[in-house]
Amino acid sequence: MAEESSAAFLDRVKELLTQNEARMKTVQEQIASQWDTQHKAIADLVEGQWNAQQKAISDLIEQGQDQTAKIADLWESRRKAIADQVEQQWNAQQKSISDLIETQRNAQKKAIEDVHSALGGVLGDKSE
Repeated sequence: MAEESSAAFLDRVKELLTQNEARMKTVQEQIASQWDTQHKAIADLVEGQWNAQQKAISDLIEQGQDQTAKIADLWESRRKAIADQVEQQWNAQQKSISDLIETQRNAQKKAIEDVHSALGGVLGDKSE
């Protein structure tokens, strides 16, 4: 009986060890599965963040290029406006100077004619 009880005890121990090994294997598989799931989730998260950062940088660069083009257009329009204004002022100054010179020439011509008339009256008109 002691042998039977000892054999039964050994069988029970073997059965418990087998069950324990099965549980351990299940736990290891669960841990491995969780590890794989977490690893994939982290890899997906990192990839998603990387892609989002790349997109954000690309969008910023594109916005910067758009703003650069807008700034260039703005500067060009301002440059053209200034050039037009300078040309208008130059033309106005030239006209003013031309008008002043003509006015002075006409005044001098009239003064010379007046002097000639006055001298002709004083000296007498030789044509008579």
